[in-house]
Amino acid sequence: MRIPLHSFWFLFSVTLNALGNSFMIISHLGSAPWTSAGENLVYVLPFSIGVCIIMLHLFSLLLSYFMKMKITIEVILKSMALAVLFGIFIDLFLYIHQLLYVPEHTISRYIYLFIGLNLIAIAICVYFQASSIYLPTDFLLKAFGKLMNNYTLATIVWTIIPLSIGIIIIVYRQQISGIGPGTFLFMLGIGLMIDQYNRWIVIQQTPENV
Repeated sequence: MRIPLHSFWFLFSVTLNALGNSFMIISHLGSAPWTSAGENLVYVLPFSIGVCIIMLHLFSLLLSYFMKMKITIEVILKSMALAVLFGIFIDLFLYIHQLLYVPEHTISRYIYLFIGLNLIAIAICVYFQASSIYLPTDFLLKAFGKLMNNYTLATIVWTIIPLSIGIIIIVYRQQISGIGPGTFLFMLGIGLMIDQYNRWIVIQQTPENV
């Protein structure tokens, strides 16, 4: 019984995370740092946003490996499978948004941004409670933390990488995309939002012998 229940919560969190990211992307007010890098890569690579995000996760996993992060082959495969699922869901939800409704007015765009931020916070809250397999970018953050022995500095470096990718492409194109107020709201507020949802959402762990 335990495995199906945790599988449900796991898939729910991945789906919700992708949905939240799609809301932020479609608002055109800025996305989470790694997602914003994927948005900008679309303009220089012949791939969708979801595929570009999958490529960024692969890059993160390779970088973690070269930084001597100890990750088993099984965990690598599961983490990349999670990244692929995440990227596919983002493309799917963006397609649905395009079919149903794309906000144009500032107020509706900020509502979409607010919805996206909250969905991502809920998803991460559930995700860390229900799963021991994380996205490759999470492993990269852990690798930086071990290397620098300081997670505050590690988080800054971890964030600078995708922002730098986005900024370089923005300068090249001379057009802003993916980075905006939503990006900075995510960076400043997502931790507080996750803490709050952790107080409200508790996934009960099933006994080992069930």
